[in-house]
Amino acid sequence: MKGLYRISSLVLMVFFMAGCMSDSDSKVEQADEFNWQLVWQDDFESPDIDGEKWNFVEGAGGYGNNELQNYTSRTENVRIEDGSLIIEARKENYKSSPYTSAKVTTAGKGEWTYGRYEFRAKLPAGQGIWPAIWMMPADVDVYGGWPSCGEIDIMELVGHEADTVHGTLHYGMPWKYTGSSFVLEKGSFQEDFHIFALEWLPGEMRWYVDGQLFLVQDDWYSQKNNREAEYTFNAPFDRDFYIQLNVAVGGNWPGYPDDSTVFPQKMVVDWIRVYESAEGYGKVPVKLRKEETIQSGRAPQKNGNYVYNDLFDSVMDYWEFGNYEGGSGKASVVDGEMNIAIDVAGDQIWANQLIQNDMFIEEGKSYSVSFKGAAETPRKIMIKIGGLGDRGWAAYSGEQYIQIDSEMKTYTFDFTMEEKTDAHARYEFNMGLGDADIRIDNASLFLIGGEVGEINEIPSRKALNDGNLIYNGTFDQGNNRTEFWVIDSDSESDAFLSVSPEIYKREGHLSILDSSKMEKGIVLYQQGISIDANESYMLSFDAYARGNRKLSAALLDNGGEILYGPVDVDLTVESEHYSITFPVDRDFRDIRVAFLVADSDVKRDPDVILDNVSFVEVK
Repeated sequence: MKGLYRISSLVLMVFFMAGCMSDSDSKVEQADEFNWQLVWQDDFESPDIDGEKWNFVEGAGGYGNNELQNYTSRTENVRIEDGSLIIEARKENYKSSPYTSAKVTTAGKGEWTYGRYEFRAKLPAGQGIWPAIWMMPADVDVYGGWPSCGEIDIMELVGHEADTVHGTLHYGMPWKYTGSSFVLEKGSFQEDFHIFALEWLPGEMRWYVDGQLFLVQDDWYSQKNNREAEYTFNAPFDRDFYIQLNVAVGGNWPGYPDDSTVFPQKMVVDWIRVYESAEGYGKVPVKLRKEETIQSGRAPQKNGNYVYNDLFDSVMDYWEFGNYEGGSGKASVVDGEMNIAIDVAGDQIWANQLIQNDMFIEEGKSYSVSFKGAAETPRKIMIKIGGLGDRGWAAYSGEQYIQIDSEMKTYTFDFTMEEKTDAHARYEFNMGLGDADIRIDNASLFLIGGEVGEINEIPSRKALNDGNLIYNGTFDQGNNRTEFWVIDSDSESDAFLSVSPEIYKREGHLSILDSSKMEKGIVLYQQGISIDANESYMLSFDAYARGNRKLSAALLDNGGEILYGPVDVDLTVESEHYSITFPVDRDFRDIRVAFLVADSDVKRDPDVILDNVSFVEVK
């Protein structure tokens, strides 16, 4: 917690009073330094749920968390009762699911950027019960799918901790989540109503329970592809989100109901209010994120093996064994071998897992993985060198499924690290989905060629997931949204690149201050791109200008000399989509994809606006 930010004593008094007032009195409007104005509310005083405000989510499938409920729109699961919204989780067989519940959202009907959000609610409890009040983006295409699109959890409760609620942000790629919890001094959130509130400001979020500020967050990031730069702060929390209310049953976090869980369980929501600031919110704080410092990592053993206690001479030192997803078993060292006794196979391959952390895996380098293994009866296990949660559990080596026999044998595979260097990667033996006991010995991870920590050549730029070799072609990344773009100009020319902060107007605006009118007087480009002989590449982009003019596209060598092109297009004041194909007859490993801005036919040089730039191999 970073302390109370600009909260006046009057505001704190109002919040305190709100927490102590009766049901009707607690609905008075509140004010603070933002002069909050009520813009949306639901007091649930109508006999039926308002279809102009709410959508019903229906169906099962686990919802990415291995949840057990089937969401329905039946009145048994969601209704208005005595002036409150009821979301009820029930233990009943319904369409092959053992539990039912409900989830409602305001998607397409109530969506906001920034503001104050208040919910007066009484929460369910019990092992495996998981109520949530949260927000998701209205347009996930802006920053990509989850988690890069962002998620705001205003309130979550895991039912076995009925006195504790959590506030959390999810963001990043790889996935990251940050937050904190609020614990009642006495009682539980099931016993009485409480007011849960979020103040969402540009570059800052504040979480409250009954007027008590318990969490402030002002540092987050996101990116869509790990090859590109981070989106400019305060993405992804800078555009419309909608509200979601639900009660899940089971899942990775709360666990699953047991004999102690009482059904039905209800979340009772008395009212919801959304406020916007009448005074505006001010500018987004400038937050210049530092480049990630690559740590040297744990050194390998003298023989070059990154795995410590590889022969299991020191019992369990450096190794951890865990059970997840219903798995059960234990690990022990017997006669210099790791013995894994599997009691329950579990529901996932990682249900029984042996790991060692702190592998130092460097970008662009190749590694050999090896181990000896045997099983009580032949079975498959999955081996992975990968990242932790802050790297999205990435599989740097790929997930290697290996069939092991009853005879102790050596198994090996190689891989090249194509992600950013990770000083804390881990070596995983994943042994779920089978109950045959396993023995392991001689686990190793060796660098293939080169020396640990030596400086590599910068790897050739790798295409993004969609094949694009242009990074930040949408002009929304880096501290000024112009990351990866470079401008060269001769002595008689001057230009600069800028980007509007408005989310749906983020285009590269090339402002021409002076121009020599020479072909390469002003050049906007990206560099470090490799192309192959006897292939064709297509440069595509949207463009317009502040007046009719020409724009040229070309492929340059790393010294700026033209290799292919230039090809001219005629820009007007209306945005159009352009595509130019470049047949390539030789291999080049470091070229520039460039726009040449010169037009000798005009007295002045109208500014050029670009967007959605891509450069892909034509298949």
